[in-house]
Amino acid sequence: MNNQSLTELQRDALQEITNVGMGKAGAALAQLLGTFVTLSVPRIVLVSVEELIAVLRDADQVGSGTPLVRQAFQSDISGEAVVFFGPDGRSELRELMGYDDPAIGLEHEMLSDVANLLVGACVSSVFEQLGRSLSFSAPTFVDASAWFDSPEIMETARWKIALLLHVHFGLENGDFVAQLAMLLPDNAITRMTAALNTVLDTL
Repeated sequence: MNNQSLTELQRDALQEITNVGMGKAGAALAQLLGTFVTLSVPRIVLVSVEELIAVLRDADQVGSGTPLVRQAFQSDISGEAVVFFGPDGRSELRELMGYDDPAIGLEHEMLSDVANLLVGACVSSVFEQLGRSLSFSAPTFVDASAWFDSPEIMETARWKIALLLHVHFGLENGDFVAQLAMLLPDNAITRMTAALNTVLDTL
């Protein structure tokens, strides 16, 4: 692959930082929906592009037409956040958010609101703890299965290896599921490990 790696201490620090971020995102989603939100343990793994696609396919179990929201973020550590929505539970989400019309445009607006909330709360919190502030691109919608099959993820050398932070949000008594993957290309991983070392040096 290459020489990129995380030490056990760096991984533990990133796990704790991500736990805080996903906790904030879960609390924000619970407040928005007025219901209890369940959270997974974050998965943190260094993967090749081929492994990244396989991991996300397996975790998401997407089908044709399943929506996915992509949002890039920039600082000295730049990357991309991807939010996957499960095939079930969208009617439940519409009801909780007060969307009566199932039209595609309104559904995309609803899912974009949820994705923006999760990305804004979780990713921003992670980088705030690392002493960074982020700027975000506008979110874009793509079909998940089409994204997995798209050559664009393979086109650039920056994706030879990626740091995948994968978290899962669900509703305690419902079918709605959202999964957030935060992807860092190899040129950002070195900066991430340096930032983690700075955090560890303060402990």
